[in-house]
Amino acid sequence: VKGHVFSQQIRLVHGVEGSTVEVIGADSTLLMDRETKITQWADNTSDSDAVSSIVSSYGLTPDVQNTNTRHLENKRTLIQHDTDLNFVRMLARRNGYHFWVRADASLVETAYFKPPQLDAVADAPLLTINLENPNLRALDIAWDVERPTTIIAHDYDGASKSEIDGSGVPSPPTLAGDMPLSAIVSDPRSTSVIVAVVDVGDLTGRATGVLHDAGWFVQATCTVSAQEVGAVIHAHTLVNIDGAGKRFSGSYFVAAVKHLMNADDHLMTLTLLRNGWKE
Repeated sequence: VKGHVFSQQIRLVHGVEGSTVEVIGADSTLLMDRETKITQWADNTSDSDAVSSIVSSYGLTPDVQNTNTRHLENKRTLIQHDTDLNFVRMLARRNGYHFWVRADASLVETAYFKPPQLDAVADAPLLTINLENPNLRALDIAWDVERPTTIIAHDYDGASKSEIDGSGVPSPPTLAGDMPLSAIVSDPRSTSVIVAVVDVGDLTGRATGVLHDAGWFVQATCTVSAQEVGAVIHAHTLVNIDGAGKRFSGSYFVAAVKHLMNADDHLMTLTLLRNGWKE
């Protein structure tokens, strides 16, 4: 863990015994959220170019996946009118990416800007329930299929006097062996993207981001022990669950982890997401 302390909650009890100090901190994204900036990015800048430039200015090592859209001065430039953190998070949502910062064992911080990595299933920690030697005592699952599976995306290119059509965006990729939401529901559910864009690549990129975000229709929560699992689980990684039945066993994306460490154990409360299930 590496970060900055920005708050304390202090409780003083007469006689000292029972007094507490709660120390509150955050990673280096805290620094990115301090100043609102009004910036017009240079001609021919892509979203990933802007992100790499921003995170590098904070001393973070960028691990940034390229984006296709380039912003041109003679069409529509890339304008920032927010803090660096909010701006980068907006670009992540626009492209169907995630943004996060993580420190390694040497406390070197890397800033990640990329889609969810759904192919590392074989190396993911295994959580078992209702089987021999379980390391998962309870699993809460909720699902909701009233989410868009198709998208309507149109714009008008004033320079060429032609329509830009961003429809036909495919369903987001699922975890291995899962059926996507579009194959599960019987009737199509659509939403629209209304936005000024540069070209069809920009429009389909934003449409893809909307569908990717809406596709996480299964959410699960649980608490596990690092000692029993044999691993420390991080957000933006995968876990495998076995023993939850055919539909809900399989791989899940780790959206959040709350760690509680003491002298006896290291407990991890997980928020897990999935954009499909087994047939």
